[in-house]
Amino acid sequence: MDDTLLVEGLRARSDDAVRAYLERYRPLFLHCISHFEQEPAARDDLLSELSWHALERLAQDAFDPTRGSFGTWLYRVAWCRCVDLKRQQNARRRIRLTTQGDDLPERADPTESLPERLAGAEIGSAVRRAMADLPDEERALLVLRFVEQRTLLDIAAALGITLEQAKYRLKRASVALRRELLSRLPKSEVAG
Repeated sequence: MDDTLLVEGLRARSDDAVRAYLERYRPLFLHCISHFEQEPAARDDLLSELSWHALERLAQDAFDPTRGSFGTWLYRVAWCRCVDLKRQQNARRRIRLTTQGDDLPERADPTESLPERLAGAEIGSAVRRAMADLPDEERALLVLRFVEQRTLLDIAAALGITLEQAKYRLKRASVALRRELLSRLPKSEVAG
């Protein structure tokens, strides 16, 4: 059965087409799965998930034969689904961090020693100097998020970009600030 007949049969939910599809493309799905899952039981579950997900996408007319072969389309669908499922799994495990400043007390702790206060002031000064050396866009993003404590949705709306772009740009700005701070440390402190 060639791919054109197979696709037609799958859209009609023909038992023969589904059997041929599962037999022919099982290795392709397993290849994708091998990059994301090592546990055999989880691999079987993921194989079922990918097989059904691809059939659902096919039923939504997501496959366009003019843009490539059915096998290539399936591989792309399977890979993207694996990535999505891994992201969801990792998001559930991710520790939720509080935004900077949430836990700051109203007043300085009187029991805090002078060296601790000086160290805090020194760190703040280093961050301000590093922020000053960042490009305007990155500095503005960090100020919106961590000084003004704006949400990512607010930032995206203010800049006229998507939420995903706001996340990406904020991450890039945070990495740039970290890099700037680390570049100011003596080599002995960075290595240690």
